[in-house]
Amino acid sequence: MGEASTSGIRASRAVRTALAAEREADRAPAPDAGPEPLWTLFRVVFALSSLSWGGLALMAQLEMHYVARERRFTQVQYSDFVALAWMTPGAVGYNVAVQVGYALRGRIGAWVAGIAAVLPFFCTMTALATFYHASFIHALATRGLIDHFAAVLAVLIGITWYRQTRALVHQPLEWGAAALACVVLLTVHGTASFVLLLTASFAAGWFTSPVRDAKLEISLGLTDKLFLLVVLALIALFAAPLPPEYAGRLIWPRLAGAGMTLFGGGFSALPVLKALFETPEVGVTAREFTLAFALSPVSPGPLLNVVPFLGYLVHGWAGAIVATCSLFVPSAVLIVFARRHLHRLETNVRFEHGMRILRASTTAFLLTAVVHIVEHIPREPSQLVTALFALVCLARLKLPVYVVYAIVAAIYGGARLLGYQ
Repeated sequence: MGEASTSGIRASRAVRTALAAEREADRAPAPDAGPEPLWTLFRVVFALSSLSWGGLALMAQLEMHYVARERRFTQVQYSDFVALAWMTPGAVGYNVAVQVGYALRGRIGAWVAGIAAVLPFFCTMTALATFYHASFIHALATRGLIDHFAAVLAVLIGITWYRQTRALVHQPLEWGAAALACVVLLTVHGTASFVLLLTASFAAGWFTSPVRDAKLEISLGLTDKLFLLVVLALIALFAAPLPPEYAGRLIWPRLAGAGMTLFGGGFSALPVLKALFETPEVGVTAREFTLAFALSPVSPGPLLNVVPFLGYLVHGWAGAIVATCSLFVPSAVLIVFARRHLHRLETNVRFEHGMRILRASTTAFLLTAVVHIVEHIPREPSQLVTALFALVCLARLKLPVYVVYAIVAAIYGGARLLGYQ
């Protein structure tokens, strides 16, 4: 009996040592990777955000730059960023950018990366709001060009999904989690499904861990507790039924509370923003709200790029700035808060096993995004040619995505000038 117990303890230690060694190997930094200069961090994230139509596109470009090219992070490290971004409210691509900045240069890096990720679409959408009465604004979004850009985006996200799957999904449990996540995301709609899916994936990894005696310890300081209380207060302010006059006056803190309820960003924000802005007290009309979302694909950034536009309609440039800060600053602080405590937990073997299954599940978000994008692309030969061209350029020739976008736009513009639709 004693020998069996001793053998079990030794086996548990051996498994723990092997998992720890594998984890350290996966997380080994790239050779000769010095600290990232803040200006370089700002310039890179700003450039990638300027050329990313959609939050998933920004995630894919950050992965290609910092994982595939610069080797600043391993695929496992970057997948942790993606997993936490989906679990945290706010724009997913923005959440990943903030984590990249935090990992490279700490809190100041998180602020620099966050500002760089927001600034391109803030300037674009605020400029569009400034001239939104002009007729050319309404004719700016050419449907055909947007469809071709969508084909390029689908290929870009598909390549990222392929790379992440090869790097992260190996064991039968991981394949099962990834497949089940795809089924859930394609059949179940609603933001709650995001949170429930990721929670269940982590729980499956936690309870199936080969090491059961690893204790999970976490402590919160006074500042952390105060921050969580502020977050809860903002959410309560957003959810509380206020008189119309107070609802209009408290639009910005209510917007901050609304941002704390938006998991996955994107289309889940549309009804929430509509309820906040399209009221007599705030003053945004149904036509203006619809125009903001119609212009969203023209601007880089996630679908939440409409927030500066709506803020400008309420209080001009000051409204655009305050609206953008109200929605994006709390989520940036929250993602840093979560990242800091997650870093403390990553040394726990059982927690790490849960994260493995969670990473495998997050690959389904990319595949689901490709399916949804393809559903809305016209079934025309020209779209297929664009997709094949993007696949060769991105996967084979390793061209930057902005070069592919530029070539596609040039060809499309030339075809229209020659009379081809």
